[in-house]
Amino acid sequence: METHADLIAGLPLYHLSEIFEDVHTLAEYGAGEIQLESLKLLPGTEMRRRAEELGIQYSPLPPYEVLQTREISVDELQTAHYLSRLLDGFYNTPTWQSITRTLILENPSFLHEFLNHLVQTDVIDTPLSLERRGLILYDFCKSQYPDYLTQVSIAWIEAGMSLKKAPAERVRTKRQVPPESWEVIYGSYRENLRLCFLPTDEEGHGYWFGFESEIQKIQPVFKATT
Repeated sequence: METHADLIAGLPLYHLSEIFEDVHTLAEYGAGEIQLESLKLLPGTEMRRRAEELGIQYSPLPPYEVLQTREISVDELQTAHYLSRLLDGFYNTPTWQSITRTLILENPSFLHEFLNHLVQTDVIDTPLSLERRGLILYDFCKSQYPDYLTQVSIAWIEAGMSLKKAPAERVRTKRQVPPESWEVIYGSYRENLRLCFLPTDEEGHGYWFGFESEIQKIQPVFKATT
């Protein structure tokens, strides 16, 4: 059963560092979706009545979002908002979830570095297509986390995106002949499949993908490894 988890920035005693820690914990537990929202102090609620006591400052206008607390500043709440955008665009998107989760769990600084990259390149609050997000993630990994490029490329290929763009730059598509043996991951190989090969080293190891030639199905129907 897939778990959807909610984090709320602006809660009393909740620091920005703890939000990042909680994202890591939820990714470790395999949460299917992580939503990060800002606390809203609605009229008539106990939290709003005790706002001054709890050190919470909030907007007097709907939707009454928290502006800062004793534990989290205005700038840190903005960072939390940006982190929410990152999670929605990458972790909560099935195509990029697996590689994003892996990067989070295996690299403690990934979230901070990738978030900083998205902010500095001025795309964090911009609507991005699935393809554009893949290009951004691939370019970032190419410069900062090259060991994960193959995983980004696999996600790109399996989403049925163009084999002529950067995430597929290492893919071989012309006249690919099946090896003598491979380990099938899914699907069944047929001779009429159009094959491409993503090498992982110089010794012939890598991933094979088979595409239907007769129908307009852009995702691979076959995958194997050697």
